Amino acid sequence: MEFELIDFVKANPILYDRKYRSLHYRERKMEKWNEIARKLRRDPTTLRLKWKNLRDTYKKRLLRRKGDDEDVLTSRNWKYHNLLTFLKDQYTKQLEEYRIENEADSEDEDLQMKQEENPTNTEDVEFEVETFDLNDYLKKFDASTASNSADNVPAPTTTEELPKKKKFDKETVINDACQEMTNLLQSAKQHFTPPSATQAFFNAIAIQVTDAKLQAVDLMRLQQRVLEVITQEILTYQQNRIYDS
Repeated sequence: MEFELIDFVKANPILYDRKYRSLHYRERKMEKWNEIARKLRRDPTTLRLKWKNLRDTYKKRLLRRKGDDEDVLTSRNWKYHNLLTFLKDQYTKQLEEYRIENEADSEDEDLQMKQEENPTNTEDVEFEVETFDLNDYLKKFDASTASNSADNVPAPTTTEELPKKKKFDKETVINDACQEMTNLLQSAKQHFTPPSATQAFFNAIAIQVTDAKLQAVDLMRLQQRVLEVITQEILTYQQNRIYDS
């Protein structure tokens, strides 16, 4: 079947030439596939997939190389290769781009290997991991503040005049942080929508069921019963509304 299929496609360039890739030729292509399907008594989709496999295999063989100037153009390993040589012109441009890309990749690999063989710096850079401790930070902050305050205080004129220092302690810093957190919480509450009565009711039921720690089978049975009751009540309510109207 493959030989007849290749001969048929070769005789109809519309099925393989790249200049017919537009949707404008779609119906004509389908007619050709239906024609060969009737001759070979096969499904058109099956034949199209078979051709795609043959075409892609040939393309991959073109992209493979034995040496610097020798393509793999032989039928020793694949019996359909010589029959599909009419496709070579369709992939000439792609083949050239593939070769250029491979040459560039090879040059990059060679350069990388040379750099690895002759490293400029063999010493490993060690990084010190810093840890933050609030108590140490506050101690340094207090010491720095006390030192600055002492430097800025003028010399006393009498023995009774003592330097005045601004005191910063942990409690002040913590209170400021708590106040900032309170302001953020109050701002968040302005954008918070409280749950409805229905949501609160079902949330309370969900909490009770979770705390009960039922077995999986019992939990499924309970969920089914609750769902049945709710569904029945909703249907009854909707029917009553229809009758009332």
